[in-house]
Amino acid sequence: MSIFISIDPGSKKCGLLLADIQSGKVIEAGIVSLDKFSELVSLWSKDCKISKIIIGDGTNCKYVANQLKRKNFLNINYVNERGSTLLARFRYWEIWPPNYFIRWLPRELLFPPENLDAVVALILLENFINHKLIWPDKVDLKIWP
Repeated sequence: MSIFISIDPGSKKCGLLLADIQSGKVIEAGIVSLDKFSELVSLWSKDCKISKIIIGDGTNCKYVANQLKRKNFLNINYVNERGSTLLARFRYWEIWPPNYFIRWLPRELLFPPENLDAVVALILLENFINHKLIWPDKVDLKIWP
């Protein structure tokens, strides 16, 4: 298995995503506070052999990388985050299509009801591997304390 972690660092929270690149599927995804993300990455690395960690090159990317390096995660790659939030809005509606009444509205007018940090992490990873991943129905967006 080729397991990647993708991180969308922010000022107070991070979007995290764990994916199996070989099968092309998301395993787990959610949002965690900036001071707890490295614990979750460590937990995931106990369960899976992590091949690469992808980090968006925007807000707090250096802090996130330094925290990971302190825990001996060294295979870190940066990805340009420019436009990723807007792309995540469109990707959100691909994964969770709108209900019958609002699906006729243009996607540009729809704002997802969820926090998009985990979907931005998905966009960053998809841009890195240049391939769309599958988000299985059983994978819910989580919010870790």
